Amino acid sequence: MKEYIFCPICGTTLQIGMLEGKERKYCPKCDFVDYKNPLPVALAIAVKDKDFLLIKRGLPPKKGMWASPSGFIEIGETAEEACLRELREETGVSGKIVKLLGVARREDKELYGDMLIVEYLVKVGNEELTPGNEAEDVKFFSVGELPDYYVELYSNIIKEMQK
Repeated sequence: MKEYIFCPICGTTLQIGMLEGKERKYCPKCDFVDYKNPLPVALAIAVKDKDFLLIKRGLPPKKGMWASPSGFIEIGETAEEACLRELREETGVSGKIVKLLGVARREDKELYGDMLIVEYLVKVGNEELTPGNEAEDVKFFSVGELPDYYVELYSNIIKEMQK
């Protein structure tokens, strides 16, 4: 995350002060405030029948770990569009958004800082799985095969799918 030393508008050295109840950098000349905002991310909890689609991450952060397809929302793109784009890029399959599951905050201390994760339940079809550039592998997991972390994370969805 870029740390400003000088004002990006007028070039004056930024100062630190309490603004709106938080310590923030600001410009004493033009009143620019360096707000630290989270990066927006779309995440697909992709399912087919009663199986979950995960990718094995090929890049940091968390390289080599199984994860839900996800990625940054790009300029001019909705969260829904980003979710389906990332699903296709990382797995080779398309999907249909069933519903918004929620919005969560996560902090990545390795690389990106604060992120705002928009999570969708996505139903996928029978297309061939093809790992994208950012994935080492992609596969479906039954509930019993899910890495422990996901059993807890997906507990509400698992209950809903078992009905």
